[in-house]
Amino acid sequence: MKNPFLYRERSYPLKFIVDIHSYCNARCTMCPYPKYSRKQSQGQMDQSLYEAIVNELADIGEKNNFRPLLTYCYMGEPFMAEGLDRYVRYALERNVNVYLNTNASLMTAEKVDALLATGFEGKIHISFHGVTPEVYERITGLDYEVTLKHTLYLIEKYRPQNILIRGVDDHWPNGERQKWFEFWREKNVQLEYLPPISRCGGISRLLPKRLGNKKSVRLYGCRCHLPLVEMIILFDGRVVMCCEDMGRELILGDVSKDGIAGVWNGPIRRDAVRRLYSGKPTPKSFLCSRCEMALGAGGLVKSVAQAAWRKISIKKE
Repeated sequence: MKNPFLYRERSYPLKFIVDIHSYCNARCTMCPYPKYSRKQSQGQMDQSLYEAIVNELADIGEKNNFRPLLTYCYMGEPFMAEGLDRYVRYALERNVNVYLNTNASLMTAEKVDALLATGFEGKIHISFHGVTPEVYERITGLDYEVTLKHTLYLIEKYRPQNILIRGVDDHWPNGERQKWFEFWREKNVQLEYLPPISRCGGISRLLPKRLGNKKSVRLYGCRCHLPLVEMIILFDGRVVMCCEDMGRELILGDVSKDGIAGVWNGPIRRDAVRRLYSGKPTPKSFLCSRCEMALGAGGLVKSVAQAAWRKISIKKE
């Protein structure tokens, strides 16, 4: 039987993460960036490549009657880019929606004002791991007061309902979670509280225990089905499997050579998706076998039931 979620497959992606650069100023304890940045090539995307990518995804959206969704730097900090507002403006002018993920430490008032002047109306997700200075600084390596100042300025100037504060609990002390919720709820922003994950084994201490001593696992898809809808493009044009592939283990192709459509419909990506949704024993060497988002048999049944319930609920409405 064909995995039911494979019927969601399209010949084009809906969402994009584009590395306009590959740098981050944080050193979060649950992120493999500090380790990988010493081993991987790093750089800034050529403006011509960025424009070609945005132009192609705009064409894809126009031909298929939808507005693509774009964000930047899947393992980096977008506000490290010089003139982030210019990148955003270029995308918005071509009918591409933009949202941002940031740690906010470099999100100065001047940068916020420049961003909003572009007509930006997207979501801004801010990583704020802990609410007391000692916890936040232990986890991120950033200055608590500086980041808080920038975040509060954004809340004052922008729609709170379009701001999401994300907290990853990496050994928060007793009481920190309650303080975190109480502090941010007063600001009327959205909240997302999460446990840390291993990023496909990039942080070995967080590797899923379900693997045990098994040589292989059966995979029935992705909990968020990201490989069916999202493309992650590195600063040099190469494409990785998904946003969890911070080790750049599975390179699907190069959009600077084959374009978005060529890579998305290419044999490497199609084979990887089939393996992820096959339900067959898959060795640990395949990165999805080491990912918390991968579905086992029980997860597949639960996901199918949830999807069916959502359809019923929509029809009732």
